Amino acid sequence: MMNKYAIYSLPLCVDYKSMLTNKDKLLRNLDWNLLYTFLVIVNEGGISAAARRLSLSQPSVSNALKRLEEHFDTRLILRKKGVFSLTLDGMRVYEYASSVSRIISTMANQFVDQQDLVQGELKIEVASHLFSPALDNTIKTYHQQYPNVLFNINTFPSADIVAHVAEGELHIGLCNKKIAKTGIRCDFLGYEKMGFFCGPSHHLFGQSDLTIDDIKGIPYVSFESDQPGEGLDAIAQFREENRFWGKLTAVSSNLEEIRRLILLGVGFGALTTESAQPYVDQGLLWPLPPYESLPVTEVYLVTPESVALKDIETQFISMLRKETKSLVISNNDGRHI
Repeated sequence: MMNKYAIYSLPLCVDYKSMLTNKDKLLRNLDWNLLYTFLVIVNEGGISAAARRLSLSQPSVSNALKRLEEHFDTRLILRKKGVFSLTLDGMRVYEYASSVSRIISTMANQFVDQQDLVQGELKIEVASHLFSPALDNTIKTYHQQYPNVLFNINTFPSADIVAHVAEGELHIGLCNKKIAKTGIRCDFLGYEKMGFFCGPSHHLFGQSDLTIDDIKGIPYVSFESDQPGEGLDAIAQFREENRFWGKLTAVSSNLEEIRRLILLGVGFGALTTESAQPYVDQGLLWPLPPYESLPVTEVYLVTPESVALKDIETQFISMLRKETKSLVISNNDGRHI
């Protein structure tokens, strides 16, 4: 008869690893860092952008993706020349990983300083000649509050900036072109005054009491956006009204290059008065008429309305709008913001 109080022991040679299911193995071996890297790759739209965001090398990011795919034993992202898209399994992993990320972020908020949490890359495109005290003040204040955010600022013609926002490639653009289009928001930021200048080798350099007639028909250096309907439409209209029909000798979208061409005597041209003044003070540029009632261009913040923005983008845009309102209040005529 069997003793009901007898004690039976399991064999000592049992391999407990073999008792784990595939699910248990995945849960035990899966590294959150791999999932996080995968999220960044998808959110940034590629390996290169993710590497910049994470401050890692491209091979390291690529290897992390490969390891994650090995864990799931499936391809998550299709990677070919000119092609970057999630597979069906990749979409599922992204959805679940995003949910996990939100939970972990909520937990981290309880233990990490809020300012330390704000990090990432803030991509901004600006018209090269654009002058905006509101933008300058916002960048300064934003960096002081969130020093871990990386600014990535590039210059483009106003028309290109608007197109980049409309196509979903850009979330923050500053330019001189306003557009009425569904899904695009244009916030007025202020004005910038444009004047005409020439360099030391120009035959009008140093001459006083000049009139508009003196600069009609002489060689002219132009911004690409100095055209009707483009960012510097005000300059184009002014030249049309005053018959500035001189020979066009050079074109550029870059303020520094336009200034260089003017300094070298290739032709006279338009510059913002703020960017030209230091060179006038040094005797390197000479102001040309008109001396009063200068052409004025409008400055706009262009953002998408129907696209989910990153937190760092939302914070920057909100801060810029508030700074603009503050400057409008402090300048009654609004022409100096």
